[in-house]
Amino acid sequence: MRFTNKIIHSQVGNVRIFQLNNPTTLNALDLDMVRFINGAFTTRTTFLSPPSSSSSSSSSILATIFTSTIQDNRPRAFCAGGDMKRIYQAGMGLLPSSPAAAGGVGGGGHLLIEAFQNNQHGYGIRGLETADFFQHEYQLNHNLAKQSVPQISLWDGIVMGGGVGLSIHGKYRVATEHTVFAMPETNIGFFPDVGSTYVLPRLEGGVGNYIALTGARLYANDLLYAGLATHHVPSKHLKELVDSIVQYYGNDNKDNDDDDEKNDGIESCLMQYHEEVDINQSFLSRHRNQIDEAFHGKTCVEDIVNTLEQSQTEFAASTLTTLNKMSPTSLKLTLESMNRGREMSDLGECLKMEYRMGQVAMRRKSDFYEGIRALLVDKDKQPRWNPANLSSVTKEMVDSYFESLGDDKDLFLE
Repeated sequence: MRFTNKIIHSQVGNVRIFQLNNPTTLNALDLDMVRFINGAFTTRTTFLSPPSSSSSSSSSILATIFTSTIQDNRPRAFCAGGDMKRIYQAGMGLLPSSPAAAGGVGGGGHLLIEAFQNNQHGYGIRGLETADFFQHEYQLNHNLAKQSVPQISLWDGIVMGGGVGLSIHGKYRVATEHTVFAMPETNIGFFPDVGSTYVLPRLEGGVGNYIALTGARLYANDLLYAGLATHHVPSKHLKELVDSIVQYYGNDNKDNDDDDEKNDGIESCLMQYHEEVDINQSFLSRHRNQIDEAFHGKTCVEDIVNTLEQSQTEFAASTLTTLNKMSPTSLKLTLESMNRGREMSDLGECLKMEYRMGQVAMRRKSDFYEGIRALLVDKDKQPRWNPANLSSVTKEMVDSYFESLGDDKDLFLE
């Protein structure tokens, strides 16, 4: 297992805890962090395979908790996403270690240097960080979804992008009064990934499309309304909640093979600290009819825009302003991926699709590099999207993001 001090990994009784510990970057995920968590899966079969009563021991993993470090007594972020600035730097050749590291990889080093020099980012070439990060991140998303033990994620602060991928596939997602959830990728020339193409299309009505296309910021009542969060616990009670779960999985319950009873036990722990919020007052609830009218069942972004233009409401005007700031390519790509993901049978299929899409986005002329430049590098917040309008983004352009990279370059999930 690779070591990183950006994650504090511990086991308390039969509960494994991952504490994200990089508050200066809002716990943004980098490749080392992703590899570290993935390593926990491969070093302990009990993490993915249900422990049997005959093999139970004090070291068996019976639950997983994801939490985050609090800085200056103020929760800022669960995880603000992947470290996309670093991916930008890798793709632009701005990481000094990129070709040098490649040259140190056995007999294949010269091939990676050649790929780097020939600008072959975006073609699934292993050893390039623009491929490796997403390969390992999506493998982690898949591992988290298929683990046999319940996962409890404590969303105390910002939850975006890769932070959603760390948590959304687990059984329990706990929002607090500090939670701010978003998938803002269309604002950086990318698309909602980490399994979003599986999760969001399965929300009711047009809510999933709305979240994916606008990058809307959601709070605890929105998340409970949509079903993205399962519980609401005040931040001040999170430590007590963790202690309660650890205590539940003490010696009295570790040999219990009844999954329903185990889940009831965690549910009891969560409900002990759960506080009701008025989901009917959430933004999503109050604007649900307008969201459905504009976003539900749409296959064309222009149709969404036309519906909003005809609406003459404050919600419509605000949403149009937001959409007009986004990458036109990302908007069309995102809607297409939502519609394709809705028809896919499982998360793995969606992750493989997202990997293809993400690799095309890593190619030098994509909007991704302009989006990151404008938001995180020069910070002028004036991206020059290419194409600059929806009508110039052709079906052929969108379809190219879904083409196979080749049998040895497409995502392989273990």
